[in-house]
Amino acid sequence: MNPSTPDPFSTHQAQTRRQWLGGVGALSAWAAASSARASATPASAARPLAGRVAVVTGARNNQGRAYAVALARLGVDVALHFHRASSRAENEETIRLVRAEGARVAFEQGDLGEVANVVKVFDAAQAAFGRIDIVINTVGVIVKKPLAEVTEEDYERSQRANTKAALFVMREAARRVADGGRIIQIGTSLTAGSAAGYALYAGTKAPAEEFTRMLAREIGRRGVTVNYIGPGPLDNSFFHAAETPQTAAFAAGLSVSGRLGREADVVPIVEFLASPQSQWVNGQMLWVNGGYLTR
Repeated sequence: MNPSTPDPFSTHQAQTRRQWLGGVGALSAWAAASSARASATPASAARPLAGRVAVVTGARNNQGRAYAVALARLGVDVALHFHRASSRAENEETIRLVRAEGARVAFEQGDLGEVANVVKVFDAAQAAFGRIDIVINTVGVIVKKPLAEVTEEDYERSQRANTKAALFVMREAARRVADGGRIIQIGTSLTAGSAAGYALYAGTKAPAEEFTRMLAREIGRRGVTVNYIGPGPLDNSFFHAAETPQTAAFAAGLSVSGRLGREADVVPIVEFLASPQSQWVNGQMLWVNGGYLTR
């Protein structure tokens, strides 16, 4: 080879080395910038959903309260729904806990088996905050008895809370939630399995799965996601009201951890589904039950 002619191999090595060094420099600069951002810890990072507004139904206690407080901690202003004015002390405690997280609060009371009350809840949210971004429906009722003993009154009560309320909460959410919004229905893992005495509860909860799938298809092009969470048995008053200590212990033993769930086990899933990061999760049923039931 003519000594005056550049060696292609050496030239390639030099170019590769420069590119590699340049890549390392860019990576180092990115790492330094990331470290600076992390050390700054801006308020927006601590409250990543600031500026958004949520409607949370059934917020008197248990799941509704837990999710309302969790969203408030992320910066969300919350419109709370309570079923009964007679639960005033519990209602006021939820309001106090949400406000303690720095969130603004609106609230409305009423039986969501009456469509007019569903409309009132959404009206109150829009009147107070001017928009709705997140809707979480936790409303439900358990009537536990063998199917052979179910009365028409049992059915009507269960259908109003577990099916009708879910449908019309989703209807109002579909009409009013902002583009890019989040709709989360809280159901039950019993629609993935079976348990004696729970035919009426699971049967009237099951339609909300179909409402979820269909609504996700109808409004998904607006960037809205619609998902269904099916918790297993949770260690709260809603579950224990229908159980004896013996049946509660049996249910606890069905999870892989040998315990009942807690609201804190479900909160992270709610937080994720309420976030922008969940955009690609839509029309899904998420079973959150510690291995109690799977499908």
